[in-house]
Amino acid sequence: MTLTGKTSRLIVALGLLAGGLTVISAPAAVAATAVARLLPNADFESSATTPAGWAVTGSAVATVASPTHSGVVAARVTDTSSSTGVSLRSTRITTLPGESLTASIWANRTSGSGGVLYLEFWRADGGRALAVSTPLTAASGWQRVTAIGIAPDDAVTATMLAYSSLTDVSSIVWDDATVASVMPSLRKVPDAGFEEPRGGGSPTEWAVYAPGGSATVVDTPVHSGRAALRTVDTSTSDEVSVLSRQIPAAGGETFTASVWANRISGASGVLYLEYYGSSDTRLTAVTATVPAGGWRQVSATASAPSGTVGLRVRLYSLQSTTGTTVWDDVTLKSTSEPSYVSALAADATVLFVGDQRVDYYTGVTRQMNPGTKTGPVLSGVDTWDANPRLSGTVLPGGPGYQMWYATSTGTGFAESVDGITWSRNGRTAAIYPQAMHGVVQNRDWTPESGGPKFFMLRPAATGDPKPRHYYPMQSADGIIWTAVPGSSPIPGWDVANVTYDPVTGRYIAMTKQYPTDYAPPAVPPGPRTVWVATSTDFAVWTAPRPSFAADVADSGLIPIGTGKHGTTAWSEIYGMPAIRYGDQYLGTPWVFDIAYSPNRDNGDPGPDTGRSHIGLAASSDLVNWSRPNRTDLILPGPVMSWDWGFALTGTTLLNVLVDGEWQTRLYYGAFAGEHSCTAAAVSAGDCTVVQGNSKIGLISWPQDRFESFHGAGTVVTRPLSPAGATLRVNYDPGPSGTLIVSVVDDQGEPIRDYAATDAVAVTANALAPGVAVSWSGRTTLPAGPIRLRFDLTGGDLYSFTIS
Repeated sequence: MTLTGKTSRLIVALGLLAGGLTVISAPAAVAATAVARLLPNADFESSATTPAGWAVTGSAVATVASPTHSGVVAARVTDTSSSTGVSLRSTRITTLPGESLTASIWANRTSGSGGVLYLEFWRADGGRALAVSTPLTAASGWQRVTAIGIAPDDAVTATMLAYSSLTDVSSIVWDDATVASVMPSLRKVPDAGFEEPRGGGSPTEWAVYAPGGSATVVDTPVHSGRAALRTVDTSTSDEVSVLSRQIPAAGGETFTASVWANRISGASGVLYLEYYGSSDTRLTAVTATVPAGGWRQVSATASAPSGTVGLRVRLYSLQSTTGTTVWDDVTLKSTSEPSYVSALAADATVLFVGDQRVDYYTGVTRQMNPGTKTGPVLSGVDTWDANPRLSGTVLPGGPGYQMWYATSTGTGFAESVDGITWSRNGRTAAIYPQAMHGVVQNRDWTPESGGPKFFMLRPAATGDPKPRHYYPMQSADGIIWTAVPGSSPIPGWDVANVTYDPVTGRYIAMTKQYPTDYAPPAVPPGPRTVWVATSTDFAVWTAPRPSFAADVADSGLIPIGTGKHGTTAWSEIYGMPAIRYGDQYLGTPWVFDIAYSPNRDNGDPGPDTGRSHIGLAASSDLVNWSRPNRTDLILPGPVMSWDWGFALTGTTLLNVLVDGEWQTRLYYGAFAGEHSCTAAAVSAGDCTVVQGNSKIGLISWPQDRFESFHGAGTVVTRPLSPAGATLRVNYDPGPSGTLIVSVVDDQGEPIRDYAATDAVAVTANALAPGVAVSWSGRTTLPAGPIRLRFDLTGGDLYSFTIS
C-alpha cells in the first residue's frame, strides 16, 4: 500500500507500531553456504623468482623463502615510491550476476605503511564494474585480510588485487589467497541499482513519498554502475520514504535486506525490511541505521511471520532528523537460498553459454556462432494472418511438426512434415481470437488417457475480471480451447512465453511486467522486464518474481546516434522464453533498443520506437542469468529485409536428425520495420523504417554449437559430481587445433592417471553427441567431486556431457 498524508506520518512517528506491527532491531546474520573457488597458484608455490599466474604492475615483486605463512615461498611486494603503487593481480575467475564472493589473503607488512586488498569485478569489455577494498590494519606480523562483494549485473569475471597503496612506502609479503562464492539469491529487487532509465529523475519501480524533502536518481556518487538514489531530508517534522515493489516471500523464511549507503550529511538514513500479508497488510518490520563514514553496507534481518505473502524494502529518512544519504545496490538473501549443486545428471549436456559450471578460463575467448538461416518458412497469405510471427511454439506432432503463431487477427495454426514447408490445411481464419503465448503438451497426457493434450496462456480479454493477467487454457487437439478448470490467472501484460521443464516437472511462464503496485505519480512507469512463475498442474501458479532485465551493458552496445530527438537510446527486454536444455535453462532475450519514447517518463510505453535483436543467456534457477557474450544469437538481415527490424523467437529448441547429423533448430519471427514505426512517425523523425512485413524463419546449428570457447587456452570447471562416468566433448579443432582434457582435484592438482600426459588428444571434429575422452586406455572418470580442465591449442569447445 502507499503511505500518504497524516496516516503515513503517524505510522512513522510511532515507529511503524500501528496495527500490531512489530519492529525488530539488532538483526542476526543470514547463514550461507560458500564454495571454494579455484585460484591458480593461490599459495605462490608454483613460482620461480616471480609469482606465476599473477599479473604484476611495477617491478618490485618477487617470491621469497621467508617470511611465509605456509609452504616454501610467498610473494613480496616492495614499494619505494610515494606516488605510484605496486600490485599483484590474480587470474580472473568467472562470476555470475548477484554471486557473492569472499576474497581473503594473509599479509605481513615487514616495513612501512599502507597495503590494501581489492576484490574487483570486470565487465566483458574489460572495464572494471566494481571494486571492494579492505586495508591492512596491524602494523606488522601476519594478518588475514578479507574483502566481500556481490557481482554487479554486468560483471562476468572477478580478480583479487594485493596492492601496496599509492601514497605509502612499504614492503609487504602476501601468502595463501582464497576465494569462496555463494550463489546468487532467488529474490531480486526491481531496479535495485537505480539504473533503469525511465522516471524523469525519480527511481522507477519504487514508490516515493517525500513531504520532508526529495528522492532523485543521481550519477555521482555511485557505489557501482552509473546511477544511485539520493534522499534529501530538510524537515524535522516530515520524512522521505522510498518503497520497493513487493517481492514474493513465505512465513518461516529468514531474509536479509542489504543496501550500500553513503551518509553525506546529517543523521538521516534508515533501512527497513517489511513483511506483508494478504490485502497488502503490513505484518512486521526490521530496521538498520546508516552509519557515517562513506560507503557502508547496511543490513537488516528478520524471519517472516506466519501469513507472509511478500516483502518490501524501504529506504527512509526519519521525521525528526535531516540530512542527505545516497543509496545503491539493494540485495536480498534468504536462509532458503540454494547452494551451488555439484551434482550433474547423466547425459545432461553442459553448454558453455553461461558460467554456472565454469571456474576460470585463460587465453580463450567467448564466441557466438551464427546459425544457418532458412526461409522465411511462413509468410502471410491473406488479411486474417497478415504479418505472421513468433512468439509462438513449434512442437513435434501431427504429421511431423505443429506450429502455433501470432497473426493480425489472433492465432494461426500450421503443420509440416519436415519443419520447413508448412501448410495451413485450408484454414482461412485464426483458430483463436488472441495470440497464444506459448503452447506446451500436458505432461500427463497419453493417447489412452484422453483429456487435454495441450496447455497455453491467453491474455486478458474485455470482460475478464483481472486485466493485465494471463488465463490458463487447455485443448484436446490444439485448435479448440477452453479454460483450465480451477485455475487462476497470473499477472502479466502483452508478452508471455510458456515452456515445460521435464527435469523438474514444472511448467514455466516468463511474463512481461510493468509496475502495477501503485498508480502514477506514486511510482514512475518502469521498463519492460521479465518475471517468472511456475506450476506443476498449469492451474495453480507460484507468485511471479523478477527474473530478467536489461542492464547497462545492453544499453552500452547500442550504436551511437541511434536515439531520435536527442534521446540517448537504451535497452529493455521485450520478452524471453526459458527453455530447459540439458544441464541448464537457455533464454533467448528479445533485447529492445529504444530509439525514442514519446511517453518515456509518464504513460503508455507502447509507442516506443526502435529495433529488437536476440541474445543468448543461461541459468540454473530461472532467476539468475549469465551472459558473458552479448553478441546477437541471430544476425539481422540487411535494411528493409523481412528480418531486419524487430525479432522475436519461439519457445522451443528442437534437436533434429538431418542427413545423419544432429542439428538444433530455433524458429523466429521478425518485422522488416521498427516497433511502432508508422508512416507518420517516420515523417516526425521518430524512426526510419515503417513496421510490418513480418514473417517466420528458421535458424539452425550443428547440435549444441551456439556459443564456444575459441582459440588457444585453458578452461577449468567448478566442482562436478556426475551421475555418469563417460565424458564426451563437442569440439571443433578447426585447421590444426587439439584438445587435452585432464581431471583435477579441488586444489587444481591433476588426479593420478588422469593428468594431461595420460589424456588422448582430441583432434577430429567431434559433432554431437561428441567424442568419448580417454586417459591411457581408461574410459571412465574417477569418483567425484572432480573438476575438468580443458587445454586447447585452437578450435572451438562447445559443450561436454557425462553419461
